[in-house]
Amino acid sequence: MSCTCSRCLLSEDVPGLLVDADGICSVCREYDRKWGDWNERRAERLVALNRVLDWARGKKRPYDVLVPLSGGKDSTYVLYMCRERFGLRCLAVTWDNGFLTEHARENIKNAVDLLGVDHLYYGISSQLLIRLYRHFFLETGFFCPVCMRGIRVAVERAASAFGVSLVITGTSSRTEEYIAPEFFQGGGLRFFKAVLKGCPLEREAEVLMYGDDWTRRMERVLTSYAEIALPDYLDWNYDEIFRVISNELGWRAPVLDAEHADCKANNIVDYFRYIKFPALVPEMLRFSKLVTAGQMTKKEALRRVAENRAAIAEPDNLDWFLDTLEVSREQLDKLVADPLRHMKYIEEPGRLWSILRTLKHWLLGAALDWRSPLKSY
Repeated sequence: MSCTCSRCLLSEDVPGLLVDADGICSVCREYDRKWGDWNERRAERLVALNRVLDWARGKKRPYDVLVPLSGGKDSTYVLYMCRERFGLRCLAVTWDNGFLTEHARENIKNAVDLLGVDHLYYGISSQLLIRLYRHFFLETGFFCPVCMRGIRVAVERAASAFGVSLVITGTSSRTEEYIAPEFFQGGGLRFFKAVLKGCPLEREAEVLMYGDDWTRRMERVLTSYAEIALPDYLDWNYDEIFRVISNELGWRAPVLDAEHADCKANNIVDYFRYIKFPALVPEMLRFSKLVTAGQMTKKEALRRVAENRAAIAEPDNLDWFLDTLEVSREQLDKLVADPLRHMKYIEEPGRLWSILRTLKHWLLGAALDWRSPLKSY
């Protein structure tokens, strides 16, 4: 019988999670290790943030920051804060993944128009995109790595082209749901390449392998941009976020607090995750993080998870999705029956590359004396 965390909603039925002798899960322990002193260090983190922003302004480049903008709540709020609160010169970049909802496009347009910021859409041909989604789905059971890889390439290319030294996102381990390699794969280059190795699509997909040469790798380490997550430095209360972006930017979504309402295929992702791992009821991971962060009571989270569990059914748009990717029901059944098929493509990063990235991280952190998490690319 699996143990359940006494603090959040997670149990040992969730891949990669352990509950200790005190009844606290490894996710809550990690949260406390990284963020348990949030209230005591709130002022210090704001000082650190201002130091980072002053560093970016001091570069005196056409844009102080680049904000990846999906049209979702977090990225829209980041853009609002960067422009309205911090007065930064912003470049917003959107990866067009082929699944953007119409309201996401409207939210993007409203935000960039009302805030007066420059904006780029970045994408590849829809035919190649669908073929890549299909290949990844059939090989690994995931299609999101293609989208995640596209976001990273869009950000890197735009930052390089316009000389932007700082990227600010709304994605933080303090606010985002728990993920594990068993049930989620992002757009890491090594995984991306491994899945495509020897495939006819490998050559065409080079457009999404930006940075896969030693010259570019060294450029990324020595001269490219730094990246921070805004929730690492500021309070991140979703009631306030919804109020601000709705009132100030006309932000809308079919369900106000839905996660990733900017993607037509998000409910497909939730459904596939659940039928592979029944412990992962849709939205449970997000509600659990809100409980851990003190933004939702455990009672309320359990109630909403129970409602979601009772409402689980095959998505109305599943046939549309399968038809789009030209995947049969038989192929889908095989993917569900082998939920860990993707693990054979996971490789540890090269030691030299890890050392170089760590060195750049340390040098930037020492120069600016900031103590909050920072990523460098």
